[in-house]
Amino acid sequence: MAWRRERGASLWSALIFVIVVGFWVFVGFKIGPAYLDNWQIEKALASVAKEPDVGAYGRPGLREALRREFSVGYVSGVSVHKDLHFERAAHGGLIMVFRYHVLIPILGNVAADIRFVDRHAVAAH
Repeated sequence: MAWRRERGASLWSALIFVIVVGFWVFVGFKIGPAYLDNWQIEKALASVAKEPDVGAYGRPGLREALRREFSVGYVSGVSVHKDLHFERAAHGGLIMVFRYHVLIPILGNVAADIRFVDRHAVAAH
């Protein structure tokens, strides 16, 4: 009887595969909420920029409108006073720049430092 070498994944290779995939799923669950919050922030910036007469709000009015949008979208961990900055656009309007970072502990002393920069132009009045 001739011995045939079997092919396929061994128990050890299957275990290593499960560990690697499990690690990346774990990391995804840890950092996923930060990206969902950033998505809400991008939506809030776009919503405020589309409001009628937004060019007449001024910086304090824009901050207040954005704060209201954040409370509706349940965005937490960011501040419209600390993280929202303004730049002048070439056409005379303002550009809202929301710049912040999130430090997410992963495992032990390993953490993910994710930096976000979201920009949206506001039309001049």
